Amino acid sequence: MIVVGNLNKLVNKILSRIVKGPISKYLKISSNKVVAYNFFGNGYGDNPKYIIEKLLESKQDLDIIWIVSDVSTPMPNGIRKVKYGSFQSMYELATAKVIIGNIKNFPKPRKKRGQFYLQTWHAGLGLKSSERQIEDSLPPQYVEAAKRDAAETDLMLSDSQWTTDIYKNWFWYDGKIYKSGFPRNDILVNKPKQIIEKVYAFYNIKRSSKIVLYAPTFRDSNNTRDLYSFDFKRIKEILDRQMNEDYVFLIRLHPNLKHAFKRPLYEFDGQVMIDAQNYPDMQELIVATDILITDYSSSMFDAMIAEKRVFLLARDLGDFEQKDRKLLFDLKNDVPFSFSSNENELIVNISLFDENEYKNRVKAFEQKIELLEDGNASRRVAKLIEDRML
Repeated sequence: MIVVGNLNKLVNKILSRIVKGPISKYLKISSNKVVAYNFFGNGYGDNPKYIIEKLLESKQDLDIIWIVSDVSTPMPNGIRKVKYGSFQSMYELATAKVIIGNIKNFPKPRKKRGQFYLQTWHAGLGLKSSERQIEDSLPPQYVEAAKRDAAETDLMLSDSQWTTDIYKNWFWYDGKIYKSGFPRNDILVNKPKQIIEKVYAFYNIKRSSKIVLYAPTFRDSNNTRDLYSFDFKRIKEILDRQMNEDYVFLIRLHPNLKHAFKRPLYEFDGQVMIDAQNYPDMQELIVATDILITDYSSSMFDAMIAEKRVFLLARDLGDFEQKDRKLLFDLKNDVPFSFSSNENELIVNISLFDENEYKNRVKAFEQKIELLEDGNASRRVAKLIEDRML
């Protein structure tokens, strides 16, 4: 059985390379086919998810394919799931009228005349330097793939003049940019009640309680336990008293930290401290959240769009900027969130929090970057794709 399994994998790999190569140009494009993917087959999520869900509402006869590593991943009716890296996935990509992706080094055939490739990217409003800004530290293979992807891209999506300028200047891209808002952020603006109920039910949280989402990002150079250690019960006592609510913590580390430590960072009790690592959609967690605490994650801007309270806690700001990534905003002056370098400062900032002052800072920041997030991005982008397929 093992021999047969290995043989099947080898045959699939050979066939995938054949379809990905020169033969791709001889395969006929299917005029109603849309292929989407999230990272390297990492489930059903991000901007492509929300575009596809809007397309599913269309009356057009669309053949919608999602490339996924785990084909048991739940998805709405109307989506065909295809295994990541398979011969079938290469065939679907080679014959799609529209391809929707969110990374620049996803394995796929060369784009053909008549295909439309929408690159949605996987970050919202950017905080950390990326792409050509850090080209010297990126693997040459990635840089080559990113440049090729940019050359094949027909359209990128933007949420602000700030993001548009980043794409124009640092993404090896000189094509069209559509300031539509990000489809994944529609849910943050509209905040559907059923999503809030879904998250509370998923974790069996009392509706009388409020949620704090703790979501730190990873470090390229130095991940140590103390950077992510946190006295949750102490912070809960302060929040309960200051905000006059009963809080629970959902804790969600960056996926890159999943195997970074030999023993678990936290002892989850399912009541005050709840493990939110495997929840499939970060945007849904933010919708249900009352407060976000993070360090350098761009989720701070997602929470801002959702009109949530945001507190920054980063113990290594100097080291991070020197050894990891140059930040595009000054966290102590440019963004509308309070910054803390330790838990004592966080407690002070929570105690001094003023709702009206915070809202005014957020409004000024959104105006400065010319943000467009009105809850209608998915509809705009789906309409654009439908028009392409007529």
